[in-house]
Amino acid sequence: MSLLFSFMFSLLLGLHPAIRPAEADITQTVGTSLRSGDAGQLSARFAKTIELVIDTEKIDFKALQATHAELILRSFFRKYPPHSFQFVYRGSSDHLQYSTGTYETNGQVYSVYVLIRQTTNHQYAINALHFRREKKDV
Repeated sequence: MSLLFSFMFSLLLGLHPAIRPAEADITQTVGTSLRSGDAGQLSARFAKTIELVIDTEKIDFKALQATHAELILRSFFRKYPPHSFQFVYRGSSDHLQYSTGTYETNGQVYSVYVLIRQTTNHQYAINALHFRREKKDV
């Protein structure tokens, strides 16, 4: 009886993984894109409109078309090419993921915030992307 129970329990765990493949895929895409400065790969996962904030460039759009956001990011990555990116925190709730990370470029460090929502067709899309330059201690 306990063998049957153990089998059923392990089967249930296998059916409900902590991170679903679609969620892991978009998080991996975000990390890879930010490490390589690939605006095209990143923007392919944008929602139709996105909130984009890049404080050093005085960019603060609440609802920007994905194609325009891609052009702005291409320019940002050319001006501030990535030396490294790593996630600092990742969290999620129903139909929502949020991550923060550190983007390093040319002696500057940016805090990055990414908000990802599940769409009506159960895909995940990036809804917000913020780059905020960290202040250096004096």
